[in-house]
Amino acid sequence: MSSQIVLTSPPDVFPAANYEHVSIAGDFAYVAGQVARDEAGQWVGIGDAGAQAAQVYRNIGRILAHIGATPQDVVKIMVFFTDRADSAAISAERKKFFGDHRPPHSGIMIGGLGSPEVKVEVEVIVYLPKGK
Repeated sequence: MSSQIVLTSPPDVFPAANYEHVSIAGDFAYVAGQVARDEAGQWVGIGDAGAQAAQVYRNIGRILAHIGATPQDVVKIMVFFTDRADSAAISAERKKFFGDHRPPHSGIMIGGLGSPEVKVEVEVIVYLPKGK
């Protein structure tokens, strides 16, 4: 690992088995896809994409705070979801989390995610200038 890349995870987000939740390289941070697990690792919102998205954004908020960032520092959002019918509920949670901040966003409908419980997964890219 390069000393210019920092890999880290906050203590209040359930740890991933094989990777850290965020990689900081230069002035940017790349947040791994977040799913609806609470800090104890329990699934949140089984069958409810809106409730899952709310938990996903709680996790992202915790990760951002861990690296000294806020939702307004996010420069790109990638949302992966499994059912077109869930799009409005997922979008509503994104808008609640970001408020008036509207960075570029990609919504990608796919056949399935890492576990059958997962209806939505979100990645973000964050601008984190060294002086911040």
